Amino acid sequence: MEFWDRFAGVYDLAQCINSSVYKQMCGITERLTPVGAKVLDCAAGTGELSFAAAEKAESVLCTDLSKNMLKQAQRKARAFGTDNIGFAERNIFDLQDPDDTYDIVIAGNVLHLLSNPGGAVKEMYRVLKPGGKLLLPTFMTKNQAKPILALYKKLGYDAECDYSPSEYRKMLEECGLGRVRTKLLHGLVPCCYAVIIKDETKDIS
Repeated sequence: MEFWDRFAGVYDLAQCINSSVYKQMCGITERLTPVGAKVLDCAAGTGELSFAAAEKAESVLCTDLSKNMLKQAQRKARAFGTDNIGFAERNIFDLQDPDDTYDIVIAGNVLHLLSNPGGAVKEMYRVLKPGGKLLLPTFMTKNQAKPILALYKKLGYDAECDYSPSEYRKMLEECGLGRVRTKLLHGLVPCCYAVIIKDETKDIS
């Protein structure tokens, strides 16, 4: 967590550099969140996708292991006047919720940082209600010789895996949780937005 705690104060600036992709991610997240939904956002950083979901959700729980990231997200909530988001320090591998709790579970741009991404996906799926959606947008950094990625690595950023879209989809399919739908979002650092629906099928495009 040291890198993310140090980086929390400028994380939103980094998002601005890749703003076209973040705008697409937020748009899809808001669109796929049902009105009145109960939402969990895992490894939420400063809460960009939490705020997108909160536009339609009844409640959003914004979680992260980095206390500084959560503090930034709370500051933004106060500034925006958003009153349907709660905040909690949570481990994505041990969510502490009963089975079938949430309508939407989000994990944005975190699975490539984990040594056991499949374990995290299965834990998030566990707390998802039948018919609920697991929203998993993740940056595609394989073969991406971008100066911004080189800068992150110099600052201490260390991903466990650099995925291509096909590799990312394969990893999710190997979790054995059902059909995986993906959409590639183009931008400075592209993102593969993946969706798994628990016990149901629906296209995200």
